[in-house]
Amino acid sequence: MLSFSTSQIAACSAVAFIAGLIDAMAGGGGIFTMPALAALGLPIPNVAGTNKFVGASGSSTATISFLVRGKLDRFVAVLGGLCAVLGSIAGAVALMRLGKFNETLTKSVFGGLLIVMALYMFFKPQIGGVSAYSGRTPRNIAITPRNIAITIAAGLVIGFYDGFFGPGTGSFFVFIMVRFLRFDFVTGTGNAKAMNLGSNIGALGTFIIGGLVIWPLAIPMAICNAAGSFIGSSLAIKKGSKFVRWAFLLAAAAIAGRMMWFVVTGK
Repeated sequence: MLSFSTSQIAACSAVAFIAGLIDAMAGGGGIFTMPALAALGLPIPNVAGTNKFVGASGSSTATISFLVRGKLDRFVAVLGGLCAVLGSIAGAVALMRLGKFNETLTKSVFGGLLIVMALYMFFKPQIGGVSAYSGRTPRNIAITPRNIAITIAAGLVIGFYDGFFGPGTGSFFVFIMVRFLRFDFVTGTGNAKAMNLGSNIGALGTFIIGGLVIWPLAIPMAICNAAGSFIGSSLAIKKGSKFVRWAFLLAAAAIAGRMMWFVVTGK
């Protein structure tokens, strides 16, 4: 039976609060919580399982916050979230069967993608400022096949990534919402949190069945992550798209930098 000191639990909970704050605004909270858990010497499947419980707490809090304030599209959020559930279950099962993955290769690939994504959004400041989403008719009763296909694909593919690896999932969802579905950054982030909630739930259920969640760590971290997510989502809605855009760029750069640092140093 694993045991942890009060100081270890407190340190991980503090990290979880900061991760929730950032994740609610721009995604990528897992890049902070997963290394904190790994530093305790936990096997990768246990790190993933415990982190998913923490992430599910934060993403549910943020999703409710965006929903109550009318800052997400319910059709996209529900469809994408359901697809993310399926994708994340497949990713979690793949991780459990493998037991491990090539962390250096994984971080180099997805760290590179995050850098490209951040640079693209940096040099396209007009994207995400005002919503140009054209999925619905004037009567709000239809959605285009294009947007349905993008939403389904994003949910399945990024959901799989979240179940298998995780860090940067929220940022990838935000990018899809803003770049391809043309939501503003606030609503796009709201949709992304709902989809991230779906991927967290799917993977979490799989990890719980596999007995991979370390509850003495997961519960206090989840409480702190939810608190951070509430503050972060409130800030995102209050400050608007320009603020969230910069939060997204900084978060994506930080996540990519952390991944690249691991690739170079192995730490």
